[in-house]
Amino acid sequence: MSILRAEFPNDVFAGPAIHRTLRWCCLFLIGLSLLHPASFALAHDMQSARFQTFISALEDKAKQYGWNDLQPSKIKWEYYRTSRRGHPLMFAVFGQGSNCVLFLGGVHGDEPPAVHLMLRLAQYVQDNPDLFKNTCIVIAPLVNPDGFLSSTPTRVNAGGVDLNRNFPTKDWQAKAIRQWENKGRNKRYFPGNKPATEQETLFQMALMKRFRPQKILSVHSPLNFLDYDGSSSDLDSFEKWMVKISREADYPLKKFGYYPGSLGNYAGHERNIFTITLELPSSNPRCSKDYFDKFQPCILKFINLPVVGLPPHTKLVSY
Repeated sequence: MSILRAEFPNDVFAGPAIHRTLRWCCLFLIGLSLLHPASFALAHDMQSARFQTFISALEDKAKQYGWNDLQPSKIKWEYYRTSRRGHPLMFAVFGQGSNCVLFLGGVHGDEPPAVHLMLRLAQYVQDNPDLFKNTCIVIAPLVNPDGFLSSTPTRVNAGGVDLNRNFPTKDWQAKAIRQWENKGRNKRYFPGNKPATEQETLFQMALMKRFRPQKILSVHSPLNFLDYDGSSSDLDSFEKWMVKISREADYPLKKFGYYPGSLGNYAGHERNIFTITLELPSSNPRCSKDYFDKFQPCILKFINLPVVGLPPHTKLVSY
């Protein structure tokens, strides 16, 4: 406190005892934020009216799609950011350990099976903690709540931006807008006027920065294949594992490449994080339960895939 007193005039600390106490508390918190700005972010109240309204809207959408196997209100969520329409950008953290895996769903709002798959996964992990206690698992099931909760779901967010083209990749400035214009200026793929303009993009980047995942799985639809990017430090071993998983699941494996501003480019190509995109066979929400049953074994194997080191120096131990 002597440091703080040296920085503020004496009259700041004058006045009735309760006022002095409040001032001390405020100054103490300011000091903490200056010393540790990254750790000072506070999670929003999960019992707040805003969050409960959001969860109710999510449950209503689940009922509309016939997802009677979900209970999103039972998951221990947290959130720090909100979308343009004020929807929480929520995620859940399970287990602990140096081996961290990040799951992303609902990046495009008109791909509802991805949201179901990630919500079901969160429930499964939470209900079986002993299976995952030595692994850190982070699940963000609905990256684009504005698009998903719209009366007519949209690929883009409320700002009209394709979140899988908005990451600040090294080639964004040179290629993102140009490629979008050359391909007909389709609004579904608009990358934004600048990179990293959207809260949903910053949200995903913040998760990567905080948890430093060695592996990322992002779920999309309806292209019907598995795709992967990175890590160039051990790409051959990872590719062999992907071939094995593709055969076990009887599901096509395709090296789809990456676009300016895409997750595969930002995380896999530039940061050497093992990054898989699971493209489900369709965007029909009625097929969601079948997709979870089909891909759950692959997802569990991906969680248990032993990777050592932190990006960009990750290595696959064995499989």
